[in-house]
Amino acid sequence: MSISFANRVGERSRPDWAGPIAGEMDLVERTLESVICSDVSPAFDISMHLLTSGGKRIRPALVVLGAMASGECDPERLAYLAAATELVHMASLIHDDVVDETRERRGAVTAAENYGNKISVLGGDYLLAKSFHLLSTYGTAEILRSLSATAVRMTESEILQASAEGDLAAWEADYWRIIRDKTAGFLASCCECGALLVGAEPSVRERLCEYGMQLGLAFQITDDLLDITGDRALTGKETGTDLMHGKFTLPTLIALRSDESGELREIRGKGMLSRDEAAAVAARVIACGAVDEARLAALDCSEEAIRQLAGLPRTDYINALISLAGFVISREA
Repeated sequence: MSISFANRVGERSRPDWAGPIAGEMDLVERTLESVICSDVSPAFDISMHLLTSGGKRIRPALVVLGAMASGECDPERLAYLAAATELVHMASLIHDDVVDETRERRGAVTAAENYGNKISVLGGDYLLAKSFHLLSTYGTAEILRSLSATAVRMTESEILQASAEGDLAAWEADYWRIIRDKTAGFLASCCECGALLVGAEPSVRERLCEYGMQLGLAFQITDDLLDITGDRALTGKETGTDLMHGKFTLPTLIALRSDESGELREIRGKGMLSRDEAAAVAARVIACGAVDEARLAALDCSEEAIRQLAGLPRTDYINALISLAGFVISREA
């Protein structure tokens, strides 16, 4: 299969925080375009569908920044490992869209909508297999252990989340575990793997890992906020999707805590909500101040992430990590 990607990398815009690693991320992008190639057309098509639909590339960027903030390494090897983390993320998005029956992501139809559930699930499996092939080829035993353990926890949290849909008590008990294992732990592992690649000291690895954990918590809380307050034109998905699927995220949990009339709890007790019911709940969540409180929780996590970097030498790469911590809570998509 002969495909030219010559212009695609150049057309990709990057946020300011990624400036110090622009060259490295261009190499990661070219690596991604190369490694998804397959002579099985549906495998290639579904991979390319997701790869070209956008995305922030935060996970591979954390691998790159974790490595470059800690030492020096072979750029090609770093690019393959960073690409592997994005493939894991892409696989999880494809599987999520099948589970949630999502029709739109990033302003485009999902793989499940375009190719059907059967091919989509297998396409996600293909990307996951590709990822672990790259990790076993270019990584170390420690890197493979870190990311494989993370993949297990991600899957467990997705099962926990799916089984908790519409169950308020389950969400009150497990919300923080779900977002820690689904999102935050993955970002922590990306930072750790970058540091592992260059042989960083354990104390440096621990700081970067905890930075990633706190960054991931801030990221997911902000995602939960955008589900309620976001502009569909910017987020690329319908507002209130979590509410319609019976997911009690932090803003809603905070609102329920102060719901003296019980009206909000009664609506949420229905489990899955219609579009109009979800809009009504979102309006109540915003009106009672729960959005502001959740935003402060995201800010606390972001600031804690930055504090983890305090003991590390201040380089352009550490500055990028600091800027990224601000970006994840101020973004609109």
